[in-house]
Amino acid sequence: MLRPLFSPAQRSIAKKRPLCSPARAQFLFSTFANVIDGKTRDSSQIHQSINPSNCQKLWDVPIASRDDLQDAIASAQKAFTTWSAVSGSDRQGSIAQLRDSLLSCKEDIAELLMKEAGKPRMQATLEVDHACGFLDYFANVKLPSEEVIHEDASLKLSLQYMPLGVIGAIVPWNFPLVLAMAKVAAALAAGNTVIVKPSPYTPYSILKVAELAIPILPRGVFQAINGDDMTGPEMTLHPDINKISFTGSTRAGKHILAATSNTLKECTLELGGNDPAIIFPDVDIQAVAQQVALGAFFNSGQFCLGSKRLYIHEAIYNDFRDALVDVVRTWKVGPVDEDVMLGPIQNEMQFNVVTDIFKDCKAKGYNFALEGGPSNGPGYIFHPTIVDRPPDGSRIVTEEPFGPIVPLLSWSDESGLISRVNDTKTGLGCSIWAKDVEASKRLAPKIQSGSVWLNSFAKPHPQGYLSGRKESGIGGFCRTQYN
Repeated sequence: MLRPLFSPAQRSIAKKRPLCSPARAQFLFSTFANVIDGKTRDSSQIHQSINPSNCQKLWDVPIASRDDLQDAIASAQKAFTTWSAVSGSDRQGSIAQLRDSLLSCKEDIAELLMKEAGKPRMQATLEVDHACGFLDYFANVKLPSEEVIHEDASLKLSLQYMPLGVIGAIVPWNFPLVLAMAKVAAALAAGNTVIVKPSPYTPYSILKVAELAIPILPRGVFQAINGDDMTGPEMTLHPDINKISFTGSTRAGKHILAATSNTLKECTLELGGNDPAIIFPDVDIQAVAQQVALGAFFNSGQFCLGSKRLYIHEAIYNDFRDALVDVVRTWKVGPVDEDVMLGPIQNEMQFNVVTDIFKDCKAKGYNFALEGGPSNGPGYIFHPTIVDRPPDGSRIVTEEPFGPIVPLLSWSDESGLISRVNDTKTGLGCSIWAKDVEASKRLAPKIQSGSVWLNSFAKPHPQGYLSGRKESGIGGFCRTQYN
């Protein structure tokens, strides 16, 4: 007989959890700790992340030691024995309770994202909603059951889906909450235990959600630790972590893949992209320009699936360029407040990367349809920039700026377009805009990317299979097309 998922005390706490009052939020959301073995844990070492809107230091956050990581792994191993034996419906019930707890503190978590990630309130709130959406999906999805794949008089073959064990989830700074919760929800629903390592730039929101989960989940099932430069490598090398799920840069992903080879552990890598947006001549220019602008500049361009190269048919190039500029010019840019559309670059390192590419465009004499560039004020503010027909071999076209600067390029024939679009080491996503849907469907299979959106910018969905081609990731061989 399985042990109960929750004790009577845990059920009582979960059912009575109130909405976060201002007084409670002041207490809960200004102190942060690692969550190990069902308890919060401090450390002798701390650091403070930076608010990118003003470069002011945020709260103290503990840095986990090697012993802390080992304790978390030991706790996750122990918890896996019982958690994997719990029925799927009971596991999903706990995921639903975590969703409800997160929803009850939605405004407070959004405030954390505003400060740690530099997200305007609307986008911070949207990230909490999407995190809850992943929890909701995995709380309700039909879990795979035993499948008979062959049966005759002499032999019966059945396919069973088994949990792997301890999952190490390493997440980036651009969407620190939703990318973590997508990994957590999937791992827990499948019967695994999970240890999340957030980026040191943005540790606060996920540590707080892990703390909210303490009265909901058994000890060791979901843990979160803020570490240093050695924590991620130690996780990838550790023989008792059964899988690494990583979202981040291609460069870091290559290091992780090499490290996991020592133990042959499972590895999923969601890496960088240089995604094209292809605009056909038959589109409604004004309407599509608004959507393409969102796809290119969402989260100040810090979006792996963002449109980073815009290929516009030459028949409408000038009109579409001008419409795009008109849209972006209306947006308020700056430190986050109630009506800002684009907030700061999240950290100084990335701000310098984007600024360097901007300076390269200036030095090479490229034309600017909209010349924004770095701000001289406090914070890592970078005003949106649109480069008008730079060379195909330029840095702005071949590199991923991961910031609010995009090149516009023209095209006339599809064969030449396909060659140019596919001339990249990455293949994460692509969007195609056309009234003639059959034309876009004809083009889509020729694009070397893991996902294709038709008449939409990238909108990942929990049920969508996210897999990158080339150097954009490892983890699957399917392709998702969003019509």
